[in-house]
Amino acid sequence: MGGSEEGDAKGKVKGGKGGDDLGTCTYVKARHILCEKQRKINEAYKKLQDGWLSNGDKVPPGEFAKIAAEYSECPSGKKGGDLGWFPRGKMAGPFQEVAFNTVVGATSPPFKSTHGYHIILAEGRKN
Repeated sequence: MGGSEEGDAKGKVKGGKGGDDLGTCTYVKARHILCEKQRKINEAYKKLQDGWLSNGDKVPPGEFAKIAAEYSECPSGKKGGDLGWFPRGKMAGPFQEVAFNTVVGATSPPFKSTHGYHIILAEGRKN
């Protein structure tokens, strides 16, 4: 019984209830870190955990940008992982799902897509 509740508590929103527009907004502003190897994304995530996440703090965008510049293999890494605003439907599968379901100011745990392994920092959402 507790297993499904734990899954819901990790950022998955079901039923569309709640006033934060998770999963229903049209645009998201995000930064990300992309690595081909799982080991490298885990190193980046450990830095985020050691600095902020393990204390329950949010990662400041400027600090996320420094880690993105150091670890990300995406061209956006040179801009601190900044992807700017993007509409629903622009990003592929799991990336879109995580980006549109991460609370503004929160950092996603590492996840895999067809492009590699990612961490997303959600910076904004709008309709």
